[in-house]
Amino acid sequence: MITGPLFSLRIWGVICPCGESSENKSARQSLQQFNRLGTRISWHTPKKQSSKISAGRFMQGIFGRSNNNASGDNGDNGQCDENPHTPAQLKLVDSIKDSINNGESYPELQICPQKAQARAIDDDNDNNRPLKQNSVMSFQLDIPLHHIQHIESVDTVMLVIYTKDVYAIDEKKAASEKEAACVSFSSSNDRDAASLDLKVLSEWNKHRQPEVEEELPAVGIRHRAQKAAHFAKREIEMREKKRDREKRKAGHMQSMSSGGLTYTAMAMANQVIT
Repeated sequence: MITGPLFSLRIWGVICPCGESSENKSARQSLQQFNRLGTRISWHTPKKQSSKISAGRFMQGIFGRSNNNASGDNGDNGQCDENPHTPAQLKLVDSIKDSINNGESYPELQICPQKAQARAIDDDNDNNRPLKQNSVMSFQLDIPLHHIQHIESVDTVMLVIYTKDVYAIDEKKAASEKEAACVSFSSSNDRDAASLDLKVLSEWNKHRQPEVEEELPAVGIRHRAQKAAHFAKREIEMREKKRDREKRKAGHMQSMSSGGLTYTAMAMANQVIT
């Protein structure tokens, strides 16, 4: 079990309720209700999702727990397919990642496919029945709470979560937001309650820790791109200098050799090069 800010929020509300602030009390109640409402949800695929993006998400789910893909790669503005969808669990927990908060625990929203759904996938594969592409999510999606920009209610029971795009190489695009996930609840009342709870917890987290130290993946990508551009520019400059020296050498050779001083011209040309 990982201890962290959410663990402290729960435990201190039990140990010392008299000393609990109104903000912490509201956040603790929202945490309890949110995790209860998220026990059984439907996780929807975005419309017009390309196979390339889907494959990338799947691989990130295997190797990186899809952590910062939580920033959303589809940018589909909350348009979710009613079908297909994946039965899943939505919960807010303490988590640890070396690149976030200096290795200290932080609140994280997790969407986990139900095990029953995973077994159904295996059964389909065993029976050689082809699965519809993008019909299910077979990986866990992790969204750091401080990445969430806003939550939008759509349709009657759906909730769309938007986060900042931590993979954006362009700094202007990095300030924009992407759709991270689209989920639905059993009723509009549950959806509205979960939406309010998540907003309360996001604000509580911002006041608790306004700035979170984080090594964003786009920073490393941007640095490598800038380094490659620098070396490419230096290579072009060196080639231009070489061409200029060769032109000057040819000019000296032509002017001096016309007067019969070929060897002198060659010597002077070589001096120009060196």
